[in-house]
Amino acid sequence: MNQNIRQKSLPEDRRAFWDQFYAKSAGSWELTLPSQFAAFVANEIDRQSHVIDVGCGNARDSFFFSRHGFKVTGMDASEAAIASAQKHAQKQGGDDLEFVRTNLKDGLVERVLSERRSETVCVYARFFLHAITDDEEDALIRALRSGCRPGDVVAFEYRTLADRATTKIAAPHFRRYVSATDLDAKMEASEFRKCYGVEGGGFAKYKTEDAIVARAIYEKTQ
Repeated sequence: MNQNIRQKSLPEDRRAFWDQFYAKSAGSWELTLPSQFAAFVANEIDRQSHVIDVGCGNARDSFFFSRHGFKVTGMDASEAAIASAQKHAQKQGGDDLEFVRTNLKDGLVERVLSERRSETVCVYARFFLHAITDDEEDALIRALRSGCRPGDVVAFEYRTLADRATTKIAAPHFRRYVSATDLDAKMEASEFRKCYGVEGGGFAKYKTEDAIVARAIYEKTQ
């Protein structure tokens, strides 16, 4: 996709795809190993942080953060994903893990940030930015700008423009390849300082697929 063309909408079946995807996996759900990115971020943030996992999906990273003492709010647009995560959170017990459904434009991200359960927040989004539209990305960044406080951290991992040509093994679904340079500019304009960034392969390998991704950590400055 030409990075200068802004996508205004997604295929109509996007939500149905993810609901079906997570509903299908709910029956065989079990606690699994976290993503490499979650393990990385856990070592980079304050252990007292409230982790807001945006686009939590099957919630494996949400449960990982919770098991290691973080207060966690998992958020996703998929009703099936949130229902499954809530069900298993009840089985696991504990008051520091919650799941809520959001579409990014309903103000819920801002509300969760305002009702933070710790002095500092880490907004965590793995493999999420490339699964949403330009407009949804902008809505998320606006929410971060208005809701985050100085010292709060945002951690992103996403497919970059260089990943367009790589072989994919997952079922075909919407992907929007992201320019790291453009994202950095948006975050800087929204009062975030980039603390860390890297792009390449080897960070998100899955079976025979080795996605080209960027990892970035930003801190709210004011």
